[in-house]
Amino acid sequence: MRLSRICLSAVLPAIFPFVAGAQNLNPTVEVSRQYRGSLMELDKPSVEMAVPDSVLQFNLQFDYSVFDSPFKGAYEFRPFLMDMDIAPGYVDARKLYLRTGAGYTLHPELDFVWSPVRNDKFRLSLYAQHRSYVGKYRALGLETEGGVTGIVPDGSRFSGHDLVTEAGIDGSFDWETGVLDFRTGYYGTALKDTTVSRGYNAFDMNFGIASKQMAGNHFVYDAEAGYRYAEDIFTYTGLQKDRMSEHNLNLDVSLGGAFGSGHSFLLGIGLDYASYGGVFDSDAGNVTLGPRYLYSSGRWNLDIGAKLAFLFRSNGPDSPFMMNMAKGQIIYPDLNISFAAVKKYLDIYFAAGGGPDINTYSSLLASGRHITPLYNIVSGAPLLDNTVERVSLSVGIKGNIASRLRYDLSTGYRNFANAPLATVAAGPDRLYPGIAYDAWQMFFAKLDFAWVSQDVKIDGWLQYQSTDAARRNAALFAPPALAGKVDFQYNWKERIFFGVGCGFSTARYGSLSGMAVPEARSLKVPAFADLGISLEYAFTRKFSLWIKGGNMLDMTIQYTPLYSESGIYFTAGICLNL
Repeated sequence: MRLSRICLSAVLPAIFPFVAGAQNLNPTVEVSRQYRGSLMELDKPSVEMAVPDSVLQFNLQFDYSVFDSPFKGAYEFRPFLMDMDIAPGYVDARKLYLRTGAGYTLHPELDFVWSPVRNDKFRLSLYAQHRSYVGKYRALGLETEGGVTGIVPDGSRFSGHDLVTEAGIDGSFDWETGVLDFRTGYYGTALKDTTVSRGYNAFDMNFGIASKQMAGNHFVYDAEAGYRYAEDIFTYTGLQKDRMSEHNLNLDVSLGGAFGSGHSFLLGIGLDYASYGGVFDSDAGNVTLGPRYLYSSGRWNLDIGAKLAFLFRSNGPDSPFMMNMAKGQIIYPDLNISFAAVKKYLDIYFAAGGGPDINTYSSLLASGRHITPLYNIVSGAPLLDNTVERVSLSVGIKGNIASRLRYDLSTGYRNFANAPLATVAAGPDRLYPGIAYDAWQMFFAKLDFAWVSQDVKIDGWLQYQSTDAARRNAALFAPPALAGKVDFQYNWKERIFFGVGCGFSTARYGSLSGMAVPEARSLKVPAFADLGISLEYAFTRKFSLWIKGGNMLDMTIQYTPLYSESGIYFTAGICLNL
């Protein structure tokens, strides 16, 4: 997922990392994406999952996929930002939404959406979101007793902070045959720990236009364009201040014709380009072309195509490392087939895909803000390199039972000629988390599920992964063998909402390398279970109080290796829907 693709609804909150908070959001225009094909990644079929609701209505869709972007280590760790979108068909007359809170340890939160202009054709909204952690981190060191080396808490603490802020303007214009949407905004982080002090600031512009689904023969179009300028200013312990700038441009276009007989022919064109300055001087790009044929009739839905990808890059004379050097193949499969075995209740599907990704600096920081270029200076490895997925195959079933239980069960295989995973290097006096690249492959099985009734909602996912990453390169931390998340919420007369959620991961294994450690040593990121609870009371349809607790088991949770917040925390606040 590219960081520049964050949409307006991504600013809308969750009551705690697993159970969502009070929501009554401004509407957005729903446009059919039937004919759209993403050229930068494989579109895997998935059932729309229901999620816990809180206070009055809940009409959000979460991306719970632990496997949506396998290039970010074990799974996509974004502890403060949750990817949401407004559910189709949702209409709400409210124009102002405010949710704010703080607690101990300090996790201040702010969510704000104001829609001053909104009618049947045009919508304009202003939004802001802030998430922070200010407090102690658990110092993590090396255990060497008994000849065993591992990452374990040593009992000490260090102070730090991790602040994330978003703000901007979002709007859309709707007409009879299409819709236009736009967003411009700011994204910034401020971070400090024992290794680095960082200030990252980014400015985004995004524009999209798409045709609506219509009966009969017609021209089909869907185009999205986004641009980000970002600058990262950082100071490492013992080193002078440095900076890295990024220009990131992405374009995704689908053009073609739809015919009343259920046939469609499309051509997709994609561009992902990034240019860097400062400590690393280079640029990289990925141009893709994708002819596709779509057919829908009766129980069958076919999407058959191919993806042609062309990578390019250049490295400046002052860049210390050659980046984005991995080369991919030219042609990749792009195939999605589904069959309605039991209409409206059971679908069987198969998908095949693959392709490259230039792994922008923005996406690197999205995977973990503590990951820094200093690792690459210590290890001598490139900071950024291309992901090349030779092939991806998956087969599964999805559907519902009695319109209550929704499920999506799939299994598959992925083969990477080059892809990054988390790693750790040893410097002269400390350890540094980072990203390293190598070839590896994966077998996986995943279950998404949701149960929805009037008073009780349960949803979550469970995934098994088996890779040869650690065997091929011991310095890489292999994804966890098992990971998942389960959420439960009970709603008493739409007045009191009680929730429990738990995300978990088994241990991740790798090794240590670097100038201070001449031989490789086995390392382990321990297993964890992140248990959260929430309680919300709605005084009226416009005002409620909420409280949540996180990491209730007081475990050492390392979303990024070597970094763990202090432990149990509680946050309380108010929610207004006007």
